[in-house]
Amino acid sequence: MAVQRTLLIGLAVMLSAMAWPGGAAAHAKLRRADPAPGSTVTAAPRVVRLEFALSPHEELDVRRSTLRVVDGRGRRVDDGKGGVDLNDLTRRSMIARLRPIGPGTYTVRWKAVSSPDLDVAQGSYTFTVASGR
Repeated sequence: MAVQRTLLIGLAVMLSAMAWPGGAAAHAKLRRADPAPGSTVTAAPRVVRLEFALSPHEELDVRRSTLRVVDGRGRRVDDGKGGVDLNDLTRRSMIARLRPIGPGTYTVRWKAVSSPDLDVAQGSYTFTVASGR
């Protein structure tokens, strides 16, 4: 009986922890991006901006979160300094400044590390710059 009771209490604690809002399983989720994933733009952007949804007590880790943009050949087209936007006091967005780019398809690659728990979320998407006619 004591063993069954201990197991039931342990199971209840685990289920409670998983159901707790903002629990340990919370990761940054991409909420908004400019240019948007899969979009076609007529003018080449100068920056890529990403905004993330995080738990209320979290923010993006400035040293570990990264953002880069590459062209169709895998060459970087950003200035190499992409990451958490230090002008965003909530630390929930990232920015990458782009070099002048032309028509083509570009890939945005991001890694969002939330602080203080250091959970990692990462992903990528493409956008296209249409040729001027």
